[in-house]
Order: sequence, then C-alpha cells, then structure tokens
Amino acid sequence: MKNEDLELVDSWLKRAQNKFNEAEEHLKSWRYPESISASQECIEFSMKSILILLKGEYPKRHEFKEEEFEVAMKKVPEKLKHYEYPKLFLYSQFWSYFYTISKYGYEKIGIGADKLFEKEEAELALKHARRNIDAARRLETYIKHRE
Repeated sequence: MKNEDLELVDSWLKRAQNKFNEAEEHLKSWRYPESISASQECIEFSMKSILILLKGEYPKRHEFKEEEFEVAMKKVPEKLKHYEYPKLFLYSQFWSYFYTISKYGYEKIGIGADKLFEKEEAELALKHARRNIDAARRLETYIKHRE
C-alpha cells in the first residue's frame, strides 16, 4: 500500500473520530438529529478508509455501491472477519438514507428533523458509528504492521 493512501486513511480516521465525538456531545445535549448526521459522517469516513485499505481506492461520493463492497469483502483478512464487515456496509447504506433527513427533515411537508428523531435513533446511529470506526482502525493497524 502506498504511503499517500495510508496518510489519507489516517486523516479520515481522525475526522471519523472527531465526528464520533461530536455525535456523542450532541446526544448528551439532546440534539438527536445533529447526533445522527455526525454519526453518519463518522460511518462514511470509516467506510472510505476500509475501502481504500482493502481495494486501494474509494468512491468520491457519499454512498457506496454493493459491487464496490463485494470486491473489498473478498480481501478482508481472516483474522479480522469477526468485525462483520458486511454488517458495516449495511450500516453505511442505512444511515446514508437518513443523513439528509436528519439535517433538513421533510422540507416539502414542513416537518423538521427534530420532530422525526429521538434518543433511541441517535443512540443506534452512535453504536453503528462506533462499530465502523473500530473495524476501520483495526484494519489500518493490521495493514500497517503487515507491511
């Protein structure tokens, strides 16, 4: 793996951690939609990191296609399969759907995001973000020590 790729992954994982911390703070302050969007961004940075670590490339968009992830899944090291990478892909798809809604609500019908999301959704998004960033970090460590 190229040093530039590892530096990019390191940068993204720092940003993912910042978004995770932000999501925690929003949750503590009862700002549930903000917590969900920060968790989703953490998931997105984590997934981009995973894809570049496994495939050497990443999509330059907010959502990930099943085909891209399928190729990456074949490259997950046996020692790390217990992190359930396919489940992480599901989380990224699930929360990317809610990202815009958690920011703006349903604008056409005049329902704000604060009326749509509660503590339970924000806690679930944070739980999924934690799983994604942990798996991405483990993969990064594995790759760095293997080389």
